[in-house]
Order: sequence, then C-alpha cells, then structure tokens
Amino acid sequence: MKRGMMNDEGKRMKSRLSWAALCFALSSNSMLAQSTNDIPPLRPALAEMPPTVWDQYGVLIVVLSILGVGLLGTAIWWLLQPKPHVPVPIEIQTRHELEQLRKQTEDGKTISQVSQVLKRYIAVAFELPSGEMTTAELSRAAAGSQKVGNGLAARIGDFLRQCDEQKFSPAGEAQSSAGARALELFQAGEARRAELRQVA
Repeated sequence: MKRGMMNDEGKRMKSRLSWAALCFALSSNSMLAQSTNDIPPLRPALAEMPPTVWDQYGVLIVVLSILGVGLLGTAIWWLLQPKPHVPVPIEIQTRHELEQLRKQTEDGKTISQVSQVLKRYIAVAFELPSGEMTTAELSRAAAGSQKVGNGLAARIGDFLRQCDEQKFSPAGEAQSSAGARALELFQAGEARRAELRQVA
C-alpha cells in the first residue's frame, strides 16, 4: 500500500516537474520572441546627401547640349557648301586660252578652238547676243554693233571665214598663223574697249 502511494506521489512529482519545465520553456521562448521583436538601438542620422551634378545643372546641360549640336550642324553645313565660283574676266581667260592654242600644232581641231575662243570673247566683251553663233551670225552682230566698230568687225569677220575654210581644207594647206592672228584681233579688241571706256 505504501509502495502504491509512493508511486502516485512520484507520478505527481514528475508531472509537476514536467509542468514547470514546460512553463519555463514557454517563458524563455516568449522572452526570446520578445527580444527579437524589439527595435534595435538606432544609429545617429547620416548627413544629408548633397545634390548631384544633374540635380544642380540638369537644365543648363540640356540647353548647352542642344546649342552645341546646333552649332556643330551649322558648321558642318557651312563647310560642305560649294565655294562660290569667282568668274575669271573674259580678257584674262581669252588671252590664256589663245596663248595655249598658239603653242599647239595647227590642224582643223585647233583652228576650230581658236575661232570659238575669239567668238566667245567678242560676244562677251562687246555685249553681243548670248548663245553660240555661227560665223555669219557673229559677223552680222559685230557689224551692227557700235561698240565693236566697223573696222574691227570687218577684220573679225574675215578672220572667222578664213578659219572656217581652213578647218575643212586638207591638212597640208592649213596655215600656221591662226593663233597669232587671233591674238592680234584680241589685242585690237582690248584697245577698242579701252577707247570706249575713255569715251564713257
């Protein structure tokens, strides 16, 4: 009987100990949970971040970028523009071309070039109708122009007719003086232009 009481008492004691252990475990768990939920102590606040370059100068950067692209585009456009053609005065151009043609061996082609250079000079220098004219048309225009004068117009007409004849003559009959005679007529034309300038 005593032994049974001791067993009951032991069981109760065991039960109490288990209950105490359970309570202790629960209280330690709640303490642990409470400590993990607590806010840790805060560090002192950091200094305020200064504004970035973009924050400070963003609008200025955009405006300067647009201006820079515009200026660069304008500079490229200006550099790619064709250079204006400076016209060479007709007297300089004619003298140079006749000097070059005078050095060549005269054949039908050279004589044709000489007459074309002289025709262009007479038409431009004395303000005759523009466009390519035949020998007969230029002779008539020169004869009817007061600027050219009758004497010079007759000499030019004779020379151009001789050039036309020589262009179609056999190679052996071509004269070698077409370039030199054209230069003489050119110089006579320049003298006539000088007279006209003095009168004006």
